[in-house]
Amino acid sequence: MSSGHVVGDANSARGGGDALAFAQRRLARARELLDELRLDAFLVSAPADVRYLSGFRGEDAWLVIGRHLALICTDSRFWEQVAEEVLEFQLERIERLDEGAVAALQRELGVQSAVGFQGHDLSYASYRRLRRLHRGRLRNAGDSVSRLRMVKDAGELAAVRRACTIIEDGLEQVLSSGLIGRTEAEVAWELRAALHERGVQDLAFETIVAAGERGALAHAIPGDRAIKPGDLVVIDAGARVDGYCSDITRTVAAGGIAKAAAEVYQVVLEAQLAGVAAVRPGVNGTVVDAAAREVIQAAGFGEFFGHGTGHGVGLCVHELPRLGRTVGDVLTAGMVHTVEPGIYREGSYGVRIEDTVVVTDAGCERLTPSGKELRIVG
Repeated sequence: MSSGHVVGDANSARGGGDALAFAQRRLARARELLDELRLDAFLVSAPADVRYLSGFRGEDAWLVIGRHLALICTDSRFWEQVAEEVLEFQLERIERLDEGAVAALQRELGVQSAVGFQGHDLSYASYRRLRRLHRGRLRNAGDSVSRLRMVKDAGELAAVRRACTIIEDGLEQVLSSGLIGRTEAEVAWELRAALHERGVQDLAFETIVAAGERGALAHAIPGDRAIKPGDLVVIDAGARVDGYCSDITRTVAAGGIAKAAAEVYQVVLEAQLAGVAAVRPGVNGTVVDAAAREVIQAAGFGEFFGHGTGHGVGLCVHELPRLGRTVGDVLTAGMVHTVEPGIYREGSYGVRIEDTVVVTDAGCERLTPSGKELRIVG
């Protein structure tokens, strides 16, 4: 084994025996993939996967996982942090991530070992360097390791629930203060402050606040546009708690709005409800997308709904499973994802309604249960 020391034990500050058992199970699942893919080892570089498998919360670390090998490779900035956070992995003290990880791998398993790497995480330049360092077999393992994160355990679900509760509470605080006359940026900043007041470590992503015609920009950056009476305002936000994300979108009316806009809102609401109703174990994500999309198409707005209906939520705000028009994953109890159809009328307005849900044995549970009927805010 490695010359590095073993970090973490059953009395670790990360939660004792329960944390050790979780770490062992996750590592065992990763090792099962080696046989499936006919590999000797994985090089795990994606930060969310590193955290999931090892518990390490910092940046700049790679994991080397073999059937009887578990190394975490990082430099001197993080050695003490590894000792505090990581279970089941030996620390490999290195100067350069790829070079040190490959050297450790070859020392333990030989220069001709068959190694899986995470092609979705590495740049082409990084891959070329990895190819030069390891002359054995290299195989892109795709998202196989990331897929281990799709079904959430009890601790993960608890963190997502807390993140969802906090984002809903913070959003309610902001909406209760009114919107008319305030800029998009001011609303976004107030929501950030409300989340920090509730002890949130960080936003899950930069908050979207888009008023009136800017609501047609699905990922609008909040600007200096003042919110006016008659605007529809799209607010898409999330909190991060213990590393886990929430994601919610509510579209509200700043005072009274035009009848046509209210009718579009109702179409999106019906589509979103249809999407939620379609969620259950064994269903492909494309089926959920189709359930929501059919409502919008039947109302004559199909061309104004361009993105997928949902995405997984966890350590990343966008992760597996996929719920799109042509690409989807089969849903399983314990998966957490969004349902978020929208209609975007360029130059006029946009409407999106989004919940984070968890798949249950019977269907799904909304983790963002606040009301979705059109709300008028002064």
